[in-house]
Amino acid sequence: MRNYCSFIAITAIVISSLFFNCNIASQETHFTKEIAMQNCKENALLQSVIQGRFDTFRSGSVCSPLSEADFRETDQNCLYAWGMDYVCGNGVMEKDGERIPTEEEIDRAIEYFSSKNLPFMWWSSAKILETKGFQFGGILTGIALDISQGVPSKPATSSDLKIKIVRSDAELESFTNLAANAFAMNSKATQQWLALNNSVMKKDEQVHFMAYLNGTPVGAATLSVAPSSAGIWNLATLPEHRKQGVGGALVHAALVEAKKRHHDHVMAILMPKGMAWGLFTKMGFKAVCEFPFYIYGVSAEELEK
Repeated sequence: MRNYCSFIAITAIVISSLFFNCNIASQETHFTKEIAMQNCKENALLQSVIQGRFDTFRSGSVCSPLSEADFRETDQNCLYAWGMDYVCGNGVMEKDGERIPTEEEIDRAIEYFSSKNLPFMWWSSAKILETKGFQFGGILTGIALDISQGVPSKPATSSDLKIKIVRSDAELESFTNLAANAFAMNSKATQQWLALNNSVMKKDEQVHFMAYLNGTPVGAATLSVAPSSAGIWNLATLPEHRKQGVGGALVHAALVEAKKRHHDHVMAILMPKGMAWGLFTKMGFKAVCEFPFYIYGVSAEELEK
């Protein structure tokens, strides 16, 4: 009888141990799946930023009506030119962010953009650029939001604030002037950008938004759209109307439009800790990558105006 009881006790311990180990294994498997799903989501956000950056700068180049516009792609990088007298509209994007361009490549790019009299930027952290006359511009942050399950709630704003999609020539001119002033564009670049905005908008590759307070334009934003990406750009609010929910309302309108177009992710690229940083993070955007960059043909001080 004693041996039988011992056998029962040992069997119970073994069964209990097996159950405990199986439970741990089940929890570990579940945890592993959660990690895999999280990694997959993060990778999707990263890819949306990379693709959105490529699509936007390519779109501006191929849709631009300006004579100096161009787009060239190699296995290593992409050279884009919107043809504007504005550094952010022209540049070189490395496909591998860690890649160091050769001196010959840098010389060719300088010669190319100089022949067009265009300032440009190089999306890279390669210090070799400094030896060729480039100035470090800073580090941009790529952010993205998953809207596959829906768009965040609209931030509370004044009932007098209205967001409208730009449709007419007069509205587009108002949009361009407001945003260009916020980005310190010169008059030549502003007129060039107006022509570019008109062309890209008519090809339905950008949707421009204007914020009106009691009928007066106070803010602007752009949703850049392509079959493979959606991104928010050109977010600007008049200084005297900041911190009043204008930017949040514009971003929300852009997200709603992206959702209507069946996009699951929306990206943006920001200066870290800039004025728009808190706005985007409050709406759920997550930082997923960084973009160091150098500029040529313009000073960093002028870029920060």
